[in-house]
Amino acid sequence: MGLVYEKNQYAIPRGRAFFDPFDANGNLTGEIAMGNCPGINLSIETEKAEHFSSEKGLREKDESLVVQVNRTGQVTCDNFSSANFALWLSGTRTAVNQVATPVTGEVRAVAKGRFYQLGATPANPLGVRDVTAVTVKSSDGTTTYVAGEDYNVDLETGRVQILADGDIAAGNVQFGYTPVAGSYETVRSGATAEIQGALRIVSDNASGSNRDFYMPKVTLTPTGDLPIIAEGTEFVQMQFGLEVLKSANAEAIYADGRPVAV
Repeated sequence: MGLVYEKNQYAIPRGRAFFDPFDANGNLTGEIAMGNCPGINLSIETEKAEHFSSEKGLREKDESLVVQVNRTGQVTCDNFSSANFALWLSGTRTAVNQVATPVTGEVRAVAKGRFYQLGATPANPLGVRDVTAVTVKSSDGTTTYVAGEDYNVDLETGRVQILADGDIAAGNVQFGYTPVAGSYETVRSGATAEIQGALRIVSDNASGSNRDFYMPKVTLTPTGDLPIIAEGTEFVQMQFGLEVLKSANAEAIYADGRPVAV
């Protein structure tokens, strides 16, 4: 009988990525589904301590020990969820409730031909969006200017344009408006340039047996470019530098197959 060889396993890896951020005390907070990640790669570099014997005329290497290992990689995602965007900015995401409270007498200094964002403050620099009943009055409130003649307004974005040929002179005016009640998420960048947590990959390979990965302690560092406005039709991707660290009470990387019934 001839020799019997095992069948080669050729892999085309696919799967879903989940990131579980640490809180301030290093505790896991729950996994975030990162969505479509077309590329997650690992790279391992080692450093050796080498010893050479000087017992003979020819100096020969007689020992070589691996003394350092560095596990790094890259995560590429094209799912622009607010959770992923907050990870890329190493920041936070917060739910904001916009209330339908009428605003009167919002004093702003304006100039002809310029644009102004309603509700913009140091605490809320993006201002309010989706408004109704916009008015523009003189600084003393006695003159009400005419929309389409003295100014234009975009109700959806809450932006006002002071027309160059209108009657509004450079100086202070009073804006009035009513925000539409609603809610939205805001994402704000943080004070750090990286975030730590655990990374899990649940495999669903196009070819090859599935093997799930778990890394109890990793650092994600945003890297590369993030187009805000782009020409063309290519989908934008966000990239993270990946550093796999050794946890105090666990291994750096776990890779498990799936149970097979016996």
